[in-house]
Amino acid sequence: MTSIPLPVRVPTPQTDLLVRLFFDLSIAGIDHAVMRNHEQLPCELGARDLDIVVHPKHLNEAVRVVARLGRDFGYLFANSYADERLTQLALVKRTPSGILGLQIDFFTCSQVYGVELLSAEEMLQNLRWHNHIPVVSERVMLLDKWLFHLAVGKPLHPKYDTAFAAIVSRNWSALLDKLIPLVGYGEARRQLDTIRSGHASSIAVLPPRQRRRMVFRAWKTQRAGAHLLLPRFTLHRLLNRARPHGFWLSISGPDGAGKTTVIELVLAELARVFGGDALAHRGHFRPSVLPRIAELAKATGAVQVVDADYARPHRSPASGFLGSLARLSYYVADYVHGYFRLVRPALIDRRIVLFDRYYHDVIADPGRSRIRLPQWLLRAFARVIPLPTYSFFISVRPEVAHARKQELTLGQITQLNLAYGYLVQRGAMTEVPNNGLAEEAAAAIVDHIFADRDRVARSKLRVAVR
Repeated sequence: MTSIPLPVRVPTPQTDLLVRLFFDLSIAGIDHAVMRNHEQLPCELGARDLDIVVHPKHLNEAVRVVARLGRDFGYLFANSYADERLTQLALVKRTPSGILGLQIDFFTCSQVYGVELLSAEEMLQNLRWHNHIPVVSERVMLLDKWLFHLAVGKPLHPKYDTAFAAIVSRNWSALLDKLIPLVGYGEARRQLDTIRSGHASSIAVLPPRQRRRMVFRAWKTQRAGAHLLLPRFTLHRLLNRARPHGFWLSISGPDGAGKTTVIELVLAELARVFGGDALAHRGHFRPSVLPRIAELAKATGAVQVVDADYARPHRSPASGFLGSLARLSYYVADYVHGYFRLVRPALIDRRIVLFDRYYHDVIADPGRSRIRLPQWLLRAFARVIPLPTYSFFISVRPEVAHARKQELTLGQITQLNLAYGYLVQRGAMTEVPNNGLAEEAAAAIVDHIFADRDRVARSKLRVAVR
């Protein structure tokens, strides 16, 4: 085993948790190794997530180790997810200085599309040591990242160019032997030469037919027990489509409630835990896969100019009964169609979708949408519309809202607060006061989300957290 020297680093709030994690994994006799981004361990994590390969027979015990750490250090489970490729646990904790998050991904092999590329036994050979932490060999580190990108047709990031060039230079023969059965001698030599020259990120993506052939060759040469991965891959994809693991939220309230500021703060806190690319879509009021009614009217010649005075949302009178019903039906079609076209694909991809206002605003403030219909009818339409996982009402005292924006009178703001409050009483929304600092309102929203996700995760990990 090779030792990796590194200068001593200053401890961080994560240090105690990371030290305890690797200590407990070792004491439990769990065969494991860090796959990448080990350079700053255990003082801090040099990336958003910590990728660890464990032997399949030790996976359940490794999950229990993390569950006990969360309990002992006062962390919540912001996420718990498992499929045939990884088991993911995201720990989160609010401190006086902000949100602390640590995402741990356990892998039991290197695979793609349910086909094993590297077994756990192969990945756990010839380990290196860094501050008493086991790390996979540099050959395994390169193969795990590179083979996956080859198979899915995704170029490598330029940040790997220099490191991968050195690794290929030191491991040429072993890497060539691994690649030849998958892509052939000529392609293997060409790619290794390019990587060794420091241009791994410039390698062109393989054509789909060649990628399929590579995966098929890997499937034929994998060990006997690994053939069970493919049906597991299929099963998990079907389950994830039936019950997507991502979540979406909407934030509503009267004009002057401070929604925009709160939303920006909420997104910033969620990004600290789930990553900056976790937000898949940010919408306003509705998905808008269907054009605005005013734009349709202009296209048909019914009107000459589209009213775009968004600063005065209540400027136009409501339509009559039939007009309101037609307008509402059009919006409902957009909500339903937009969910399956925009929202659900993002949720299947385990990402986050956020809406600044949603259908709840049609119920509480129908005049904003030029709709005048009975409340029972508005609520009835809500039964056919997919609604967010979390719906928040930003409440604010009328005088505070009016001081921020003067679009509405004090009386109108009071009425809107009552209308949104009624939805809160019915369990359709969660109220979050915003009469003081916007940071406090944003923290309340994020804490509510994490508390709920922690509850769900603990039900999945009920054995692990006892």
